[in-house]
Amino acid sequence: MVYDLIQAIASWIKTQYPDVKIYDSPVLQDIKLPCFFITTLQIDEVSSLKDYYRRDIPFVIDYLPDDRKSNFMDDIYQVQDTFGLPFRQLALNDKQLWFKNKTISYDREQKVLHIQFMLDIRQALDPSDPEMNNLSLEEGVKHDEHE
Repeated sequence: MVYDLIQAIASWIKTQYPDVKIYDSPVLQDIKLPCFFITTLQIDEVSSLKDYYRRDIPFVIDYLPDDRKSNFMDDIYQVQDTFGLPFRQLALNDKQLWFKNKTISYDREQKVLHIQFMLDIRQALDPSDPEMNNLSLEEGVKHDEHE
């Protein structure tokens, strides 16, 4: 699913910046500027309501402008504005996922714009999963261990 999310984010970026290269893995040489890098940080997964689980997936998108241009800082500010409201409406239509983008933060370090955000995804568990078929229900009264 993370790969699908990266592809969805890359597709959205491509609609905004069709001529800008997008990388989803580290590149050590021959970087074509300007460009975007998409990465994830530590992913947390938690059981949620009855048949759902929640995944908090933090993303970082780095924008590297073409710093040979005299107005490259204008490009950084323009990219920052683009990732505002329109980006909060990112959706992955072919899956039953809900995206709630809590916050987007921006940080400029030297000549790089860092765009950080968290996707809070809730997904239904697959009822055809063999593990789901082996669940049992126990009835009774649970006694407090401190009594």
